[in-house]
Amino acid sequence: MTIKIRRGSADDAPFLASILLSSSRAHLPRGVWDLIIGKDDKGCLEYLSRLVVAEPKSLYHNESFQVAEIEGTQAAALGGFPLDASRWSRVSAALSQVQQGLGWTEADLAASQQRTAPVWSCFLADAGADWGIENVAVLPEFRGQGAVDALLRETVQEARAKGFKLAQVSTYIGNEAMAVYERAGFHFSDERRCETLEAALGTPGFVRFLLPISL
Repeated sequence: MTIKIRRGSADDAPFLASILLSSSRAHLPRGVWDLIIGKDDKGCLEYLSRLVVAEPKSLYHNESFQVAEIEGTQAAALGGFPLDASRWSRVSAALSQVQQGLGWTEADLAASQQRTAPVWSCFLADAGADWGIENVAVLPEFRGQGAVDALLRETVQEARAKGFKLAQVSTYIGNEAMAVYERAGFHFSDERRCETLEAALGTPGFVRFLLPISL
């Protein structure tokens, strides 16, 4: 079995859209993108396919992703990006471009904001990390073949080569991916539990893992 890691491209848009949707759900029936978009799977994937090619380039842009191929087939992906102060303004601008392209109205925007309020109020506070790892998922038929482990090694090497010092990855409390991160050397940092998030998605909160990566 051969695992090849490469940078994501615009041609990966449908695949990366499925990765974003799957990673946001993890072990839950619904995830953050379901709340933001408020559509069925087809509608969510259309939105996310546009987002991964939208300008300005955000942490959801295809170039932020590493893609793992197993025997030439897209198997898994992971987003790695600097945790700079402007990242959320770029995300907001990219989301606006997608929403405008899909013809969202003011009512659509207001409904999205209302649905997602429990998520934003439960975000983890800054932990001092300068490299973020998010949007990690593997297709079901490729689980257990080492694709995520290879992706984690690749993004840590990339961050180290660029001079970053501390990587973080966060997920829902109870997600089985926590064991994968610990196996890769990440250690538990903190968690935040919120009744509003549990009511919205069925998870008690978020958990974060950290990994020092400086040479």
